[in-house]
Amino acid sequence: MMIEIDELDFRRYSPAQLAAVRPKLERLADITRRNLRLLDGVLGVEADDSALRRKHELVRAELAEARTQIETMRHDLATARTWIDQLQGRLAAIEDDEEDKLYRSVGLAATAHTVVVAAARRALLQHHHPDRWPPENKAVATMNFQAVSVAFQRIKELRE
Repeated sequence: MMIEIDELDFRRYSPAQLAAVRPKLERLADITRRNLRLLDGVLGVEADDSALRRKHELVRAELAEARTQIETMRHDLATARTWIDQLQGRLAAIEDDEEDKLYRSVGLAATAHTVVVAAARRALLQHHHPDRWPPENKAVATMNFQAVSVAFQRIKELRE
């Protein structure tokens, strides 16, 4: 995996991607620091140069700020994961509702108007009526017809 370091916008990477690339970036930083020290030696730059020390302190401060932002992002991600888990649990509870399953089995929502339920009942019973199917499919059509009849009978009972 390769992350461009020209831009320090970490929001577009997942925490897993950032965690995977972190050791490589730390190694790169160590190599860069060593190479800068070697370059300073070749160029004759004094290690006691105050401007260099200020730059070094500035870079250290920026690194500390970046680490703080990473920790904040990790915390935010953990909070978001918790919220997602809670919402998925609530959604699963809603989807597992017996009444909703009954309505979904006939292609309706539990909030469907009575007229829509009646129209869906007529259409499905007509579609699955065994007399409309060839003899080799009558058994399957009969089972489907009975299942639809039972579902709409239960819906009728629930609505009364």
